[in-house]
Amino acid sequence: MDRAPFGVTVRIAPADRSDALERRLAELGLRGGVEVRCLQRTAGGGRVVDVAGARIALGREVLQRVRTEPTGP
Repeated sequence: MDRAPFGVTVRIAPADRSDALERRLAELGLRGGVEVRCLQRTAGGGRVVDVAGARIALGREVLQRVRTEPTGP
């Protein structure tokens, strides 16, 4: 998700593993199939994303582990 364009909606790809980070992201609503939109950049290379109307700040290391796919045709 670290390369997703700002203002464009993308879908989170299903995770191929289940670890502590994946469980924590799922608790925040960031699980496979959910659509998110990158809103702004944060200090240190992180991003603020919109998921179901909630704004969530994610660090660069976390963003690098979240895979996304396009939503439209």
